[in-house]
Amino acid sequence: MYKEELTEEGIVKASKDGIAEIIISDSNHCEECSAKIYCKPGNEKFRTLLAKDPFNSESGDKVIVKINGSRILKASIQLYGITLLILLIGIVVGMNLFNSNKELYSTILGITLSGIYLSIFSLTSKKTDYTSYPEIFQVKKPSKSF
Repeated sequence: MYKEELTEEGIVKASKDGIAEIIISDSNHCEECSAKIYCKPGNEKFRTLLAKDPFNSESGDKVIVKINGSRILKASIQLYGITLLILLIGIVVGMNLFNSNKELYSTILGITLSGIYLSIFSLTSKKTDYTSYPEIFQVKKPSKSF
């Protein structure tokens, strides 16, 4: 997975300042896709994806987007792995810290610490650092018929 490169085809919904919002049709393989953490559900037939746009594509352009497996792995570790680690550390610390109702209080501590981490992660990942975004690598302009 680390050296894998995933590609997907979609249509540009909007593009501004080097970032494009792309509509991708939802299919059966979406549930098994390791890059689904980048997609946002739209309705039942479409998903949206933010991607770096070095071509300054326009609304309606068909594009092919790629993302490296290393970026997917990094995002998965940040989102799921570290959260799980913090949850477990909170539970272990809570079991040694509290005297009565150890299980309850240590679970609450672990969940609280995980929630704090996810809140901080969410706030800091919304900065304009687009290095982990997928990237458009091919644009197919729609044909104009008169």
